[in-house]
Amino acid sequence: MTRIPKRVKWGLIILGVGGAITLGLFVDVIGRIQSMVREKEPEGNPFTPPPAQLYNQTDPPMPVKLFFPAAGDDVPLGVEDATIFRSAELANRARQIIQKLLEGPKSTMLFPSIPKEAKMQEVFIDEMGTAYVDFSNPLAANHLGGIVNEQATIYSIVNSLTYNLKEIRQVQILVAGAEKETLAGHLLLLPLEMDLSMTNVTPQEPSDHAN
Repeated sequence: MTRIPKRVKWGLIILGVGGAITLGLFVDVIGRIQSMVREKEPEGNPFTPPPAQLYNQTDPPMPVKLFFPAAGDDVPLGVEDATIFRSAELANRARQIIQKLLEGPKSTMLFPSIPKEAKMQEVFIDEMGTAYVDFSNPLAANHLGGIVNEQATIYSIVNSLTYNLKEIRQVQILVAGAEKETLAGHLLLLPLEMDLSMTNVTPQEPSDHAN
């Protein structure tokens, strides 16, 4: 068997150690780069589909009343007139109303009822007339809290839908696709009917109810 000279043997050992160190440094650098890339990547899918069309250009305008928290001590909810379009699909009319609520009031005497970070994710209306309105998590996570604010948010949504769309008898608010016991710890998020007791608005006569 051929003996390897000591100098060659030490040279091979040094090369092996050096190679291992170099490989370790390389793996560490790659790990750092991947970590930086992940930090810079947007969460979720960066490609978002265009918003769904909620009405056609031929759909006639439809006046609605939007309920928002009011300034002062008279009533918790005030009303602002707005216009949507009478889409043939009831759910699209409901989505237009929710979108108006998300945009907030025009009047300086009214306040937004929904945290600005919250988004409408879906609206579904069953055969019994219950509208299921799904919002993103900030509806609950970013809510101001307090029973009055919680009540104002809930009935801003419930009243705006049930007052303007007679087909909707009650509203179930969902958060991030799931039922939630409460929005901010006070009122149960059950399917709720219209409640105008916190407003100055009187119920409409059946013949005058928007459809």
